[in-house]
Amino acid sequence: MTDGPLLSLSPLTAVDASPPDLVTAAASAGFDFVGIRAKAAATDTQWPMLDDGPMVRETRRRADDLGIEILDVEVLRITGADDVETALRILDVASALRARCVLVNGNDPEPTRQADTFALLCCEAEQRGVSLALEFMAFSRIRTIGDAAAVLRHAASPVAVLVVDVLHLARTGSSAEEVRALPDHWLSYVQLCDAPKKAPPDHAGLITEARTDRLLPGAGELPLHELIDAFPAGAVYSVEAPVLAHTGWAVGVRADHAYRALRDTVHAM
Repeated sequence: MTDGPLLSLSPLTAVDASPPDLVTAAASAGFDFVGIRAKAAATDTQWPMLDDGPMVRETRRRADDLGIEILDVEVLRITGADDVETALRILDVASALRARCVLVNGNDPEPTRQADTFALLCCEAEQRGVSLALEFMAFSRIRTIGDAAAVLRHAASPVAVLVVDVLHLARTGSSAEEVRALPDHWLSYVQLCDAPKKAPPDHAGLITEARTDRLLPGAGELPLHELIDAFPAGAVYSVEAPVLAHTGWAVGVRADHAYRALRDTVHAM
């Protein structure tokens, strides 16, 4: 672990890499932490990570051998359908990996049920020694920082935290000042990337930008330094930057580029 700001590699930065290979690439690049995707999104590869099987154990072994910690496990989605069984499997994987957090997206069209489900899962997460990090996105059912704060207050749990992605902060019209006004204990980590100031024109464009067409920190016009300054001491800075121009690059090369961009941005503060 470094003496300076704590840096992490998000799995979306190299989403085609297997979890063990992402651990190796992150450690080699110099990151303190790495994120692991246990449940795939859209057409991404679903690696065998939803039980305590060989790939889960290999991921944990590599992290131990290389001296890197696992920050979060993705993606737990609340949809209002039969979520709970899969959610508990994701929480179990996070516990097996000794991750700090499980990242949660809200996609339930019924807000009260969604908040109740999150509160229930907080109880399950607390039993497993992990936190639930709730993310707001323009194209989810938890769209704004205010929506997310309401769900966290409803849960009233010591393991309920907020993950702030600078892209979603900008695309939902929110600001670093709104982040600064939140309780420090909600602000354990932040996801950084960059992008043009002008947003895509429609819902589909926002999804495409977020999933595949971001820029590395420092290569665009987002208010990165304002957001970094809003976070308390000890926060972890995670680079979530799938860059379209880097498609096909080796995972280690992408990790190296992402590390240098994140380090230079955070250390510039």
